[in-house]
This record gives sequence, structure tokens and C-alpha cells, in this order.
Amino acid sequence: MKHIISVVVRNNSGVLARVSSLFGRRGFNIDSLSVSATDDPLISRITVVVNGDDNALEQVVKQTAKLVDTISVTALREENTVARELLLVKIIFNANIDKDVVSLCDRFGSMILDITDGSMIIELTGTTYKIDEFMSELMNHATTFRISKVCRTGITAMERGL
Repeated sequence: MKHIISVVVRNNSGVLARVSSLFGRRGFNIDSLSVSATDDPLISRITVVVNGDDNALEQVVKQTAKLVDTISVTALREENTVARELLLVKIIFNANIDKDVVSLCDRFGSMILDITDGSMIIELTGTTYKIDEFMSELMNHATTFRISKVCRTGITAMERGL
């Protein structure tokens, strides 16, 4: 089962390594990891997405909470969470820009950030499902262009409500 865990920590060196190694030691493969300072530069939020059973998750949450620099740990419930991911994809085309690509970008609400003579960079923000669907559609239309590079940020998430 997929779990999203939000960890608020003191923004000190080595904290990310200690948190991520704790998940690894407990047998979790980290599917996604996103880290950034919060509105307070002394505090960071780590969003970790892992697959595993509920009992193991409960143990890793408790152990993460015991780390010296941890302020709080929350296992986010999917139905009560806003989760987003950012995708940047560069496509290379031989001649003119494919109208299907522009139409696809419009349909998914993505933005074309950069166009040069032979390439285009597209940005899309959304759920993992939306990003996966966009990439699938893009690959299905890849007859007059090729996908050169793909960068995904991983999930960042926040609990709904107060």
C-alpha cells in the first residue's frame, strides 16, 4: 500500500540522510522524496512516499518521531491530502512543432516553457496519475518527435483543513 509521510524537521545538515536511512533500514523503498525549507528557514518539510504494510509504517513513523531533529511526523491519509508533482519534459522535433503536442498540452493544462529551433520544454503540475497519463499520451503521439529528457520532482503533499 502507498503511504505519504510528512516529516517536519529542523533544517540542519545530515537530517535528510538520517531520515531516509531510517526508512531504508526498516525495509521501505522510497518511491518519492521531496524536501524544502518552510516559511521558517530553520525548519524543513520532508515528504516521503513509500510502499509497505500498515504495521511497518506505524513503526517507522514512531522511530522517525524519535530522531533529535524531528519536530513532527504525520502519515497523511489520501482522502484528506492535496498531493502534487511537477514534470519537466524536453521533446526534440525534426521539422515544425507537432500540433498534436500543443493540443495535448492544452488538454492537460501544461505549459510550454521554452521553444527553440529543434526542441521544446513542457511543464505540468498535477497528481501522479495526471502526470503518468500525460506521459503515456505524449509517448503515444511520438511520431514526429522524440522525448529527450524527463524530470519529475516527486510528490509534495499537505493535509487539508486546519
